Amino acid sequence: MTVQELINELQQVKNKNLQIVVRGTDPTDWIYNNNFEGVSEENVFYEDIDDCYYRRRLVLDGGSF
Repeated sequence: MTVQELINELQQVKNKNLQIVVRGTDPTDWIYNNNFEGVSEENVFYEDIDDCYYRRRLVLDGGSF
C-alpha cells in the first residue's frame, strides 16, 4: 500500500475521532490488537533468496505482539 492509498482509505472514515489499533495474527491464528504507537520514515531491511537490501518506507508502529 502506498501513502496515497492509505490517505484515500482514511478520507473515507466518517468518524475522525476513532482510536487507531494495529491488528496482527500469530502462526497459531490468535489475533492481537495493539495501540498505535507512532509513525516514522525509515530504511527497512528486506531479505529474499538472492539478495538483501533496504528500502525507504513509512512505518506504522504497532509495538510488540
